[in-house]
Amino acid sequence: MPLPEQLRTTSFRLAVGYAILFVASVLVIMGTTYLAATSEMQGIVRSSINDDMAAFRMALAQDGPDGLRSAVMERSESAADDRFFLLLGPDGEVLAGNIAAHLWTSGWADRKLADGDVATNANLKLAAAQNADGEVRLFSSGEVLGSYKVLAGRNSHLIDETQEIILTALLWGCLATTLLALIGGYIVSIGPSRRVDEIAATTRQIVSGRLDLRLPVSPRRDELDRLAIDINGMLARIEVLMQSLKQVSTDIAHDLRTPLARLRQRLETVRRKSRDSSEYERAIDGAVEETDAIIDTFNALLRISQIEAGARRAKFALVDLSGLGEKLADVYTDVAVDAGHRLDTDIAPGIAIEGDTDLLAQMIANLIDNAINHIPAPGRIVLALRKTATGSVLEIGDHGPGIPAAERDKIFRRLYRLDRSRTTPGSGLGLALVAAIAELHGATIKALDNRPGLLMRVGFPHPPESSMRAPA
Repeated sequence: MPLPEQLRTTSFRLAVGYAILFVASVLVIMGTTYLAATSEMQGIVRSSINDDMAAFRMALAQDGPDGLRSAVMERSESAADDRFFLLLGPDGEVLAGNIAAHLWTSGWADRKLADGDVATNANLKLAAAQNADGEVRLFSSGEVLGSYKVLAGRNSHLIDETQEIILTALLWGCLATTLLALIGGYIVSIGPSRRVDEIAATTRQIVSGRLDLRLPVSPRRDELDRLAIDINGMLARIEVLMQSLKQVSTDIAHDLRTPLARLRQRLETVRRKSRDSSEYERAIDGAVEETDAIIDTFNALLRISQIEAGARRAKFALVDLSGLGEKLADVYTDVAVDAGHRLDTDIAPGIAIEGDTDLLAQMIANLIDNAINHIPAPGRIVLALRKTATGSVLEIGDHGPGIPAAERDKIFRRLYRLDRSRTTPGSGLGLALVAAIAELHGATIKALDNRPGLLMRVGFPHPPESSMRAPA
């Protein structure tokens, strides 16, 4: 039978692990306390017995056998209920003491006395009455002093009781610790289990098609929240890609339908009646031109997909963006003049970023070409590059009709074209390619109002220190 879900959680397993570790710590601490307390109490009793034996030796040395007998008799008569003494003569008779002769033993001994011995001795019986179990444990030291045998002992039952109390406390402490740890682990695991259930429920809805949903994030910002934040970022990216895919599919259906229909119409017109060779050649040339435009559109879409996949990041190096801007400005100055425009530059020297030179050149060229093709002549275009506190900024501004504010975010979508631009050459992929290149380089691109005209601003971050080498 499988365990309940809360008992299979990581939180509960961690709680159990910590409980085991804590119980082991309690065992070590209480075991050390048990040994230390036992040793200390035994040391006190042993020291007291040694004092008695030292007094007996001194009495024998100073006053002889009579002094020894008097010392043992005095201590026996004034002894507390847990103190016992015995003096045996040369022939084994009891000369003094408060216990039977057969209880004498040489050296140190710790033994439980028989019930019969306790029952036949008033002193032992009195000592046993003070113990809950009616037992007497005799901890004693016996020595032979000349021809006499002397024993001094104590009832060590108190030490045993103390040991039992410590062991009982140790047992109950471990049981209570384990029980509390298990209960605490179960309670602690409830919260994460609920959150995981919420995440799982949201994930199932996302899998079913609700890409607009996001995983719940609590104010605690713990490890589950950090994971949820990262997953939400991934879901947002997936949602954008899915919307882009839907938009591209729709735009392809609309924007490529026109050239394909035009191509079919030309071929159908040529087929309807006989024509001379020059007319066939013109029809074929027109068909080839339409086909090339369609192929160029698909090539541009494929290039954008490759860039968005990060396939070109392996070619990243330090690029002299200032020098690249100057070269492209030189190339496009004549192009702008031919179109009736003027291209000015305001490029700060020495600006470098990490990136792909070819892609950056294509991005700048697309922005300049877009300005040249979509503003009426005569117009002025400005290519500017400057450093900022957060990186560097590239701007291409013009003084044309501009773009309505509602349309500025849409122009970076694939195959998107303004209504007034549909009569001009192009597939609507130039700015989509620019946006993909900017994203690959960690840059931000915005379409702003140039008052009048359009200002395209690309913000690049500072290059990492590891790439600060000679610019490509």
